[in-house]
Amino acid sequence: MVEVMTTKVPLGVSACLADCPVRYNSKRFDALGKMGRERADFAITPVCPECMAGFGVPREPIHLTGTGQEVLAGEATVENRHGRDVTAQLVSGAQACVDALERAGVRVVILKEESPSCGLFKAKVGRSRRREALGSGVFGAMLAEKGWFLIPDNAFDSPLTWWDWRRRMHAWLWLSDRQIAANGDLTAAWHVIKFVLQETGRKSADEMGRALAALPKHASLSELEALRAKMLEMLRTPTTRERAMSALWKTYSHARKSGTLEGVDLHDLTVRSPEVRRNVTTIAEELIGLERISFENDLLFGTTPVLYRERRRLKARDESLGKISER
Repeated sequence: MVEVMTTKVPLGVSACLADCPVRYNSKRFDALGKMGRERADFAITPVCPECMAGFGVPREPIHLTGTGQEVLAGEATVENRHGRDVTAQLVSGAQACVDALERAGVRVVILKEESPSCGLFKAKVGRSRRREALGSGVFGAMLAEKGWFLIPDNAFDSPLTWWDWRRRMHAWLWLSDRQIAANGDLTAAWHVIKFVLQETGRKSADEMGRALAALPKHASLSELEALRAKMLEMLRTPTTRERAMSALWKTYSHARKSGTLEGVDLHDLTVRSPEVRRNVTTIAEELIGLERISFENDLLFGTTPVLYRERRRLKARDESLGKISER
């Protein structure tokens, strides 16, 4: 059966992505608007480390002399356009944002990529900001040290990329919170998420399967937690269009052949083979359609093993299936 989360996900977000005019030039982006109705599934906390640093709006742009990781290590600085060192202010502002997110119970944050403060996977380094460096901005680096699930704003580039980040986020939160006290607990969790991990990285997933099989009969908690940590790290890896299409077709075909979908209302869902060319929006619609069928019929599909639904919807679903909800 599909795993269902019923508590809204506390979500941190770079404030400029939440339609707040806090960029250095007073501009803003409505990136969260691309969520549509899904936005109501989150408890959103917008933060801006540069505002919390006291730089104001509008403000002089800042640049890094190294990556955010190097700034936090004392090996690089943050400067404004006049060359003034504002490292201490930005680090303090970033820490204030972390504190606010912790008070809100946040463990998932969407960040403005390439920002000297919020950049996640790459930062612009130097006064011209034309040199990209592998590394985060200062706030992004600070959040990475927390071990939270971090999402770059390019997750909204297409419906398919957002679908992928969302489903891995839900799986990451579910696995993080799951009680693991014995081998069987971890193995059961693995069987829920393994298809996502096989899709995004077959080699590492196979290695994980072998590591689980090699555990002693009564593994210590430290051994179990070490493998859980590796699974959580693997869930950070994005899929590709080709892999998502292949997984979609494999999941759907298996369900049809096994009789799982016999008598199930498919809501006119049509899933086409990977050889059929279609755009990412259509692929995402097919995957979301499969999620709907998964929830309504309490079926576990490997493409999205963990879903969020409001408690009232889960209760109504269980009543329609003649079940007593224990969630």
